[in-house]
Amino acid sequence: MTRIISIFLISFTLFSCGTDKGETRDKNSTEYQQAQNYVNEIVQIMKEHAITRDEVDWGNLESEVSAMAAKAYTIKETYAAVTKALELLGTSHSFLTTDSGQLLANYNRLVCSQTLQMNEPLIENIGYIRVDGYTTSSDSSDQEFATNIQKQISEQDSASLDGWVVDLRNNSGGNMWPMIAGLGPLLGDGVLGHFFDVNENIESWSYENGSSFLGENKVVTVEEPYTLLNPLPKIAVLSSRRAVSSGEASLIAFKKQYNVKSFGTDSCGLSTGNQAFVLSDGSMLYLTTTIMADREQVKYGNRVLVDQTVDASEVINKAIEWLQNN
Repeated sequence: MTRIISIFLISFTLFSCGTDKGETRDKNSTEYQQAQNYVNEIVQIMKEHAITRDEVDWGNLESEVSAMAAKAYTIKETYAAVTKALELLGTSHSFLTTDSGQLLANYNRLVCSQTLQMNEPLIENIGYIRVDGYTTSSDSSDQEFATNIQKQISEQDSASLDGWVVDLRNNSGGNMWPMIAGLGPLLGDGVLGHFFDVNENIESWSYENGSSFLGENKVVTVEEPYTLLNPLPKIAVLSSRRAVSSGEASLIAFKKQYNVKSFGTDSCGLSTGNQAFVLSDGSMLYLTTTIMADREQVKYGNRVLVDQTVDASEVINKAIEWLQNN
């Protein structure tokens, strides 16, 4: 199974797809053929690898996309057709970027927004860890991000803690691996979740001794990992509609643990994984190729449900009330 190193949800302003006035329009030109081949290349990758492969009406998709692409005389002009392909693909998570990460085309039918009160509780004997979205993906910054989370855990830990609040409400996604490595002391060693691809191949993701793993491969490592004084504390995990993609992976990582309870609002609904495909012009197709599953291999793919639905104004209070109730 192809390795999946990052899960992304990125929002940028789309490039203009307009043409210069007076430009010669020649369907026999090399540029025109390159544009048509580019769209065909993308559709073929989708047909082979998309997690929704068996649900798509490919005849309709190819017909609609080809009709739009026929009017594109350059690769830049194909992005509207690619956006239509992404819409009909139905993943809401796949997108097209330049090699430097600028968004060229995407389609997301979900609304991943919610008004929140991101107040930090200052209550004795309660630890609080907030993990927001993280989209950088260099080895040094990944390690720094994970190490900082573990540092916050070590600085708050004590034998007298009633428990921990892990706040994922504003986690807009990005790179899940530093998140898992950072939260490792609270998650504990072992398998935390799985990816299922369209062929039902399974790959686990886990935490062990400071490192997040995809299968047997280390992804991000905290050099001096912290170990909790109480190895099985009560943990209240906070969620909202803003919890997306890698935020949902972090939420899933806490599932099926008897000492954990989640509060707030069900997540956005993009609990899926993307694989990057480098295209002929150097651009990148981030295609949704997997569905997330928990440690017991229960699949998600949509919203990750919380254990207790709580209004945004009361979610912190309800979480602390549960932590302090022995």
